[in-house]
Amino acid sequence: MNYTLKEIAVSLAQKQQHFVNSLTEESPILDNMRFEPSTHGLWNAYEEVSQINGAGFVDINQPLPEMAVNSDLKKVDLSILGGEILLPEDKGAIIGVSEYFGKKMNVLLKQAGQVAEKKIIYDNFLPYAVQNGKAVSAGASANCYSMVAVRFVEGEVTGLYSAKNINNAGLLDVKQINGGALYKNASGVLGYGVRLKGYIGVQLANPDAVSAIVNITSDHVPTAAQIDNMLVDAKATPASTFIFCHPKVLSMLNSYKGNILQTTAGDWNVNRSFMAWNGIRFVTSYNFDNGTETAITIA
Repeated sequence: MNYTLKEIAVSLAQKQQHFVNSLTEESPILDNMRFEPSTHGLWNAYEEVSQINGAGFVDINQPLPEMAVNSDLKKVDLSILGGEILLPEDKGAIIGVSEYFGKKMNVLLKQAGQVAEKKIIYDNFLPYAVQNGKAVSAGASANCYSMVAVRFVEGEVTGLYSAKNINNAGLLDVKQINGGALYKNASGVLGYGVRLKGYIGVQLANPDAVSAIVNITSDHVPTAAQIDNMLVDAKATPASTFIFCHPKVLSMLNSYKGNILQTTAGDWNVNRSFMAWNGIRFVTSYNFDNGTETAITIA
């Protein structure tokens, strides 16, 4: 089964729920992604189906056709999401060590979520759609936006987390450096430190589940047909598919309001889902570049 990060955190300590809430506060794509445990801790083994010989119709008393599924065994590594923060000794004496880290941790987690989400957009979803021929251009040549449709499929298109790490420390492991005692960092500054670390990744093993429209500007707005085709390319279903984009891209689609672009009532249990295109929900994120993407050449 796959779950959102918040659903995973519910089964862990209350502190983990707080960490994940901060991590996803300004990262709505990360908030709505589905995650499942990796097979081997820091990496995940999976099968990518290359050919299916399925069932067929035959006449009465005739032998049934042979069925087979050919697949390639592949692996994907998880990445480390984390960092270290130092509180200099003198500042700690004035502010208080626990009070300082308590206030800073929310800010650090929020920023970590934004970094992770940007990586997922630009290092995973968009390149995957382009390399599999599932991206089309709206026609702009510079200062662009993009949008991507993702259908989450268990075992194929999903986020990954280390179950081994969860069993030991939770989704996000926060520890005091040097046991909470004074230490010198790499720059020679004496102080108190905290280390944050989590292991997450993205698996993309179904080219018919991720599609995109690139090179979007206010003068080059995707046509209704392009958006329809993007959803067809991802085999979109309302239950498992999202359209991810910058809020300005959604504003550019206002001319389609009516039967195609519908306003939702907010009862879909999806954060920042304001509208849907023929039932497929939009999730907008400021972690898309704000009109500064380089134009992508589509073969």
